Amino acid sequence: MRINRIQLHNFGSYSGDNIFNFEANSPEERVVVIGGKNGAGKTTPFTAIQVCLYGNYAFGYKTAGKRYLEDIYGLVNNQAKLDEAEDSYVEISFQQIDNTDLFNYVIRRSWIWPNNNVQENLAVWQNGNPLDEDELSNFQNYLLHLIPPDMLKLYFFDGEKIADYFLNSKEVNIRDALMILSGNDTFDILHDQIKRVFRNSEGGKDETGQEYLDAQATVKKLQSQVSGLEAELQKYQDDIGELEAEINKQKKVYADRGGITIEEWTALHTQLKAEEEKRERLNWQRKAIATDLLPFTLVPRLMEKIPDQIQQEKDHQTYQTLRNSLQDKKFYEVLSEAVKNIGSSNVDQDTKQLYSKIGGYLLDSKWEEFEPLFGLSSDDEGQVRAVISRVNSYDKNALKNYKRRILASIEKSKKIRSRLQSTSIENFEDYMKLLADLEERLKVCSVKQDHTQELIAIKKEELDQQESKLRVLKKEFENQLKRRSVSMVSGKVLLLLEELQGTLYSGLLHQVEEDLNQKFREMIRKDNFFSRLYIDPQFVVHLLRNQAISIEDLRSLLKSGDFRAMNMALGKAATEQLLEKYGIHTATELKAALDTDDAEQLDLPVEIDKEQLSSGEKQIFVMSLYWAMMKQSKNELPYIIDTPFARIDTEHRANITEYFFKNLPGQLIILSTNEELSSEHMQAMRNQISHVYMLDYGQDQKTHIYENQYFEG
Repeated sequence: MRINRIQLHNFGSYSGDNIFNFEANSPEERVVVIGGKNGAGKTTPFTAIQVCLYGNYAFGYKTAGKRYLEDIYGLVNNQAKLDEAEDSYVEISFQQIDNTDLFNYVIRRSWIWPNNNVQENLAVWQNGNPLDEDELSNFQNYLLHLIPPDMLKLYFFDGEKIADYFLNSKEVNIRDALMILSGNDTFDILHDQIKRVFRNSEGGKDETGQEYLDAQATVKKLQSQVSGLEAELQKYQDDIGELEAEINKQKKVYADRGGITIEEWTALHTQLKAEEEKRERLNWQRKAIATDLLPFTLVPRLMEKIPDQIQQEKDHQTYQTLRNSLQDKKFYEVLSEAVKNIGSSNVDQDTKQLYSKIGGYLLDSKWEEFEPLFGLSSDDEGQVRAVISRVNSYDKNALKNYKRRILASIEKSKKIRSRLQSTSIENFEDYMKLLADLEERLKVCSVKQDHTQELIAIKKEELDQQESKLRVLKKEFENQLKRRSVSMVSGKVLLLLEELQGTLYSGLLHQVEEDLNQKFREMIRKDNFFSRLYIDPQFVVHLLRNQAISIEDLRSLLKSGDFRAMNMALGKAATEQLLEKYGIHTATELKAALDTDDAEQLDLPVEIDKEQLSSGEKQIFVMSLYWAMMKQSKNELPYIIDTPFARIDTEHRANITEYFFKNLPGQLIILSTNEELSSEHMQAMRNQISHVYMLDYGQDQKTHIYENQYFEG
């Protein structure tokens, strides 16, 4: 399908007749750019195309009932209502190749509203000829088959919402979209029909056949439960992120308003008290110095004489001791006996002479006039000398240092008091109540998150067991069918169809996987951002990055005795690589292998949680997936992209222009604001652009269309 022309008549902000011409001069000119600021009516053509093609299905209604017509009335131009205009309509001209035939279609969906009672009419022309009622009904069914209503968002998507479509419901939407795009959704319908036939047949009542079907149902149920739990887990993770952000916000708001916590307020008072105690201690030490040593420091010359005086008194004491000893009669008798023994002829005279000489030698007459000043005992002398030593070693700047430290403490106390005066705890109770509520909610969410993670691990383990059981039952069922009569042909057809589906799905997933790896690597443009992507049989996309994991961490992940913790932390790919590396199969064997491995760490493909990607990275990933899936489309249909760079930073916009817009097959209509598609991007697509329109919402309260104009001239 290729849209050639759109006409809006009294629709939305478009008053009167408004025409967009999309006809191209060559197949290469397949891009149309419609620019407009927010509120200019940029998304109205987006809505108009959907309504014109699908009517009530565009809004998700099964019938064109009252609610649908009310929505339509809301889309009628307000000025047309006031002017009592005759009608409002949207008309689309497009080309469609069916097999090898080219058909030109014109669709007009119009409305009138007598007495605010909306009435709708649909008219279609094929190659200039109007379709009758039966042909019109067939044509509507044809359009619904061409693009099922559920898949509208694949071709008419908003850049801000497309990431959520594939990431929130994950494999469900991926599988459904891929099946429809590739034309393989017929197999699902046929499979369900054959299954109903088989259940009503003799084979459906067979125990083995019934077990096989029940196991199938169980596997699908578990797959659905896992998907639901993963969506639930994501909700808890989002809630946790929001609650943490709100807690930090409230803390900042409270702090910005001067509010402090009781703990902070108490801490400031504790600091203030500590400074006061510090000053008291410093003052006591300063006073001790002043009363103990300071007086001595005031008479330095006198203090210098004290040691000499003490020494003189000690020498005088020695003199007295000697003098008393010499005056002792026993000393004279001993001396006389000594003189006699040496053979003196005049003992008395020689003794007197010798006594006089000894006395003159040992005794200094100067000590006769000496008067002791202190008269210190040995203990007293030690104390005095200790004081002298302290005085001599006294730091003359000590008192100044004490004064400086005291003044510094006073200044610090002033600052603490100033902060206390500038803060408030008036609203502290309300603040703490709010904070406690948020933290309690955070705690609850964290508990639910952990519980859900455990449930996911349990359900995945159960799913693995059921899938293994299903494979066994399938084999038994196949063997049984070989022994049964032709009445079991529906069972055989069922198995054959499943096998065919598996083969087709495998080939399809492989191709999408290859294209996804290529496109994501082109657009992300970050070295070592990921190693590879792969899609498992449940249509879950796994994003892997090689990381060095320590052997000790791997051992810790196996403490539970199974692979659950390891699969949760690293992903199944890492576990499978480890089992392959050591040629083993069980957790026990793996633990033993790791215990004997001398390596400190191993490089493993660790799964990246796609929910942890930035918003821009998510959109690039989804656009890469979208492109890879669209390559499998059997129909060439137009793509209408609103806000294409919604979450994309400047760095990656050029890559998306080059590797996404220019390579997306079929017609592309881009609805852009002035903050998205720049002149550089337009220049990069110049050979692909057929038409450029600029929209402006004027003071007359209606949208004006300017062809061949854009924001930057």
